[in-house]
Amino acid sequence: MSDNRAVSSTAYTISGSVSTLLDLVLDSSGAGTRVDDFLAELASLTAIGLSRPDREVTCGITISRRKQPSSAVGSTGEGSDNIVQIPLLLDDENSAVVNLYSPRTEAFSVEDLAVVQQFASAAARALLLALRISQLTESRDNLTAAMQSRTTIDMAIGAIMAQNRCGREAAFKILRNTSNNRNMKIRDVAAVVVASIAGDTDITARFEE
Repeated sequence: MSDNRAVSSTAYTISGSVSTLLDLVLDSSGAGTRVDDFLAELASLTAIGLSRPDREVTCGITISRRKQPSSAVGSTGEGSDNIVQIPLLLDDENSAVVNLYSPRTEAFSVEDLAVVQQFASAAARALLLALRISQLTESRDNLTAAMQSRTTIDMAIGAIMAQNRCGREAAFKILRNTSNNRNMKIRDVAAVVVASIAGDTDITARFEE
């Protein structure tokens, strides 16, 4: 009976954790979702949900993301006698594994693992949402940076055209040659050109968010 109560308590605790995870994703707007922070919270909630007075559980999560090296968050479980790995089903570009550790042998019952599997399914959806928000934020930031660079380059080309009384193609060639000669990126050379003409080092193009 006590085991059943423990499993029921675990299920209740982990069920509440799902709601906490979703809140974490939704509250992580603005500067973009911090996926590593989300994973750390997920590992903590999983460990808390499974731990009991007679069984301490730690949790670590290993994740592989698109165009990024694999990384691990949470406990490494060194010295644990019992290790359980549960994959989180994400998508074709991202994958993750929840690693559960306990110093006790045979620490996890079949019922425990069934509860964790249910939690892992919900956690995977929340994690996938966090990843997609993060990717969209990264794409937006890259686009904004590209637009800022393009604006600065266009301004520099216009200045060179006026100074040298040449066409756009010739002005861009001057900018490119200077970039090569000084071993600088074209956008950095363009920033120097615009700043020198404007007499202002703050030339960052501003966009309405």
